[in-house]
Amino acid sequence: MKVLSIGHLTYDINILVDNFPVEGSKTSTKELISCSGGSTNIVSYALAKWNEESFISGVVGYDEIGNSMRKDMEANKVLTTYLETNYDIKTPTSYIISNKQNNTTTTITAQTSDFHIKKYEYDQPMDCVIADGYEYNASVYAFNKYANNITILNAKTPRPNLLDFFKYAKYVIASREVAEAMTGMKIDFNNPITLSNVYKKISDKYPNINLLIKVDNQGTIYQLNGEIKVLADIKSDGVTKTGTHDIFVASIAYGLTNQYDIETTIRMATIACSLIKNTVGATLSIPLLSEIISYYESRFGKLTSPNNGNQPIANTAQGSIEQNASTIK
Repeated sequence: MKVLSIGHLTYDINILVDNFPVEGSKTSTKELISCSGGSTNIVSYALAKWNEESFISGVVGYDEIGNSMRKDMEANKVLTTYLETNYDIKTPTSYIISNKQNNTTTTITAQTSDFHIKKYEYDQPMDCVIADGYEYNASVYAFNKYANNITILNAKTPRPNLLDFFKYAKYVIASREVAEAMTGMKIDFNNPITLSNVYKKISDKYPNINLLIKVDNQGTIYQLNGEIKVLADIKSDGVTKTGTHDIFVASIAYGLTNQYDIETTIRMATIACSLIKNTVGATLSIPLLSEIISYYESRFGKLTSPNNGNQPIANTAQGSIEQNASTIK
């Protein structure tokens, strides 16, 4: 299947420290790990690793980092047909400070100028388009051009104009931060009515989207056959894993393009997140497809695509909140 990922591209420099630096202090470390980063990179890398024809559309600068990113994408089977080089900018770089004491990360992104994709006359058929909410013109163009296929908004970070994309995407995968910012309400898994209220407020405003709310380390809120449901995350070892939301998005795209029903797709995505390697650098930590399938089949039986294709998420009745009977624990 052909999948196009559109969005903002960055290069990550991961800095590991024993404790977060005190303001005004000097800290040294020998633990530096660099790799392509950002949501669009992670999604496109994951899909390429899982044997999809994964195209990436974004902008890098004409510099050492931009050239390195292009080579790394191609080495990882990400198709750079629509990767654009801007000769007037420096490739954005994110400095990610990882505190090993409490497994938290702090990110500072250096972007010296504002820029956007200029060439987005995508000339190949695509089965799926995924946008991260940064590149408005290119994303809307692609969503409209491929409107008869699968279009996904990776609504990970609250930002200006993000809600404009809700009018074009068929599927929206929102983070807790986005869902809470949109509704002004908090999600509390100890109070299930809050999950239902947040979900319903968004789906009532945007009745034409298929909404999933992914709450890291908690679960996924979705709706099927008029009922709002929750599929719990798999308990992890407590180590913070980078790129969780984006690997979840990539997994949903993989499941939908391969015509798995929605609950199987969400379950596969949940498994993929649990199998993220405890490796610094999100594009370095993506699990193998064979690992995801093996985990699934060890608990739920043979994984096969349904003959009747996809079951879209229903967005009709408000329903009641319930824990899925097949919840992964």
